[in-house]
Amino acid sequence: MASDWRQRKKEELRQRLYDTALGLFETEGFERTTVQHITETVGVAKGTFFNHFPTKEHVVKAWYDRITFESLEDARKRDPTTAEEAIGRLFEDMANRAKQAPELLMAKARNSANPLLLEAEQTQDSEIDRYLLEVCAAGRLRGEFADDLDEKFLVDFLGDLLTGTSRAWVSSRPRFDFPTVIRQRVQFVFRAAKPA
Repeated sequence: MASDWRQRKKEELRQRLYDTALGLFETEGFERTTVQHITETVGVAKGTFFNHFPTKEHVVKAWYDRITFESLEDARKRDPTTAEEAIGRLFEDMANRAKQAPELLMAKARNSANPLLLEAEQTQDSEIDRYLLEVCAAGRLRGEFADDLDEKFLVDFLGDLLTGTSRAWVSSRPRFDFPTVIRQRVQFVFRAAKPA
């Protein structure tokens, strides 16, 4: 019982640190937010942060893992009628989640060479690719694609489309409507992939 209580308290503190860091990153900026600022806001010692997150980038990784996991989990629960609908809704959902935290998306993009974030992106990209391949294979069985379409090429292209659009959104001023634009781009790709 006592160990359950301690574990619950530890998880609650980690969540408070995470939520506080996200809020400060959005209002103050990722680079300007210090670990000291996060821990003072939560009311804990600086070392407590490092017990849960070795670096600020670990908070960004946790955020990126969460939005990708939640978006994929939601996508797998839906029963789409076409591959275009399934992928369009997944990308739109990811865009909606990402646009709630533009500073985190910028921090992820600016620190993309960071080994931790690079590994996280590669892991998440693999999960997304696996889902896209499943959806495209089902779409092929339904006759949604031209016979000579290379599904792996399509999936790679769609992944690049998502990454490129998210990076363009982060750097655009004023920002365009990320969910709408990514959905339109997916529709364009699928029109080109349809059988003649």
